[in-house]
Amino acid sequence: MRFSIRPIPLLALLVVLGAAVVLANRRWPLVRNSLVYASASQHVIEHGYDPRAVVADSKLSYDKPILYAWVSAPLVRALGSHDGLRITSFLGTVAYLLALFYFARTFRAALPEGGESALLWLASVGPCVFYQFWSAHPDGWFAALVITAWSLAHRVVLEPGRGAVRRILLAGVVIYFAILLKNYGLVLLLSVPLYLLWNVRALRAPGAEFRAILGAALAVFSVIGVLVVLAWTGHHPLSRLEGEGGGVGQYGNGVLWMSARGTWVQVGIAVLVQFHVALVFALRRPAWGRAVIAPLACFGGVYIAGLMPFPTTFYNMRYFLPLFPLVALVLVRGAAAFGQGARAVLYAAHAVLAAALVVVFNFAPAYRAAEPSLPDLTVNWIGTPLSLLDNLRMRLHLDQQAVLDTIDREVPAGALLYMLDVVYYGDAQQGVFERDGRIRADIRVRYVSSRSFEPAEPTFYVYSYPARRPALDRFGQVTELGNSLYRVE
Repeated sequence: MRFSIRPIPLLALLVVLGAAVVLANRRWPLVRNSLVYASASQHVIEHGYDPRAVVADSKLSYDKPILYAWVSAPLVRALGSHDGLRITSFLGTVAYLLALFYFARTFRAALPEGGESALLWLASVGPCVFYQFWSAHPDGWFAALVITAWSLAHRVVLEPGRGAVRRILLAGVVIYFAILLKNYGLVLLLSVPLYLLWNVRALRAPGAEFRAILGAALAVFSVIGVLVVLAWTGHHPLSRLEGEGGGVGQYGNGVLWMSARGTWVQVGIAVLVQFHVALVFALRRPAWGRAVIAPLACFGGVYIAGLMPFPTTFYNMRYFLPLFPLVALVLVRGAAAFGQGARAVLYAAHAVLAAALVVVFNFAPAYRAAEPSLPDLTVNWIGTPLSLLDNLRMRLHLDQQAVLDTIDREVPAGALLYMLDVVYYGDAQQGVFERDGRIRADIRVRYVSSRSFEPAEPTFYVYSYPARRPALDRFGQVTELGNSLYRVE
């Protein structure tokens, strides 16, 4: 099937649709880790955009790698956390689309005619990808860097002569930026060298600059290795590999077989949600030819294996964005074995369902209408009930907005509002909504712990972060106002 739209116009269309999604969801408040990046960016601002003090203090960085907060800080200062982080998130997803385009061009020889557009479409049009446009998370940027590193490695194999050394050096820069963005960028230190080693025969072919490539690769990965060791030992001013925030403290801290099972369950869900109808194309033999064995094993296989010891992979669909072009590569190859009519019908069915899923999980009215029919995939594998669709977070945004609306409606000007046990990542949520005007400036907000809560005021308001009624009756008459907000007189 020859796609009627070429890759570049398709890319432009996807960027426009992504911008529309960002604008449509601008009113919804930040939730979960986006609050962490908001506070980390604020700490960077408070230290004059010098990230070193933030990196050195886990209470300021929340153990997160610094790059996303650092880059976002100027926009957060100018536009507020909600708009500033969403712009960097939008740009990260645009970078992901560009990386898909580069990947498709790099693997063009393994694709049928029209396969570049098909790969770009399949790997981009899905609810999780479109959520990255406005999620205020760095996952779009991370996926872009991972895919670019893999593409550069394949370019070196395809063209091991002139320009190969330059690509090795560029791949090293991309890999290190990935590590500064998310600690899991370390997996590229395994997958990229393994891919080059797998294809060593091609690198030693006549006309190849094997010695130069080998020397450049050894130099690049040695330098990155030294920088990683410095980060591990606490001697790198811009990187620190410790703590739960960036995953280092959690890695391997669970039952291995359960973590591995959760990883593969989430791989299956992520692939099903993204590709659904198009997975039929994987049933044809051309999908699994020799051209895809090495990328699947060295890139996809190593990436998944590295996540298998991580106990919270099972609910994080966004971790698998980098795998989408690999899966799309297989599916586009398999599609070529179908007859023109069957292929057209399957692509059309995929497009309809993909668009519907994007709309349902990224537009509030559609989500509200569809929510009663959505499956309940909540599991309790680590002691906390979490949905296997957790990363499609429209419900969390709606719930948080309901809380803010209740506060705005029920708490009068000048009143005292106690925010009880709001301790997500310590103090990460504290102050974010106030700074952006999501909680009115005429409300006096104090963050307190229920263990030391001893108010002296005759009338005050309490918001309880856990979804349970706090013990407030000993302080006076309690009136429930909804959404965990109470008035005490």
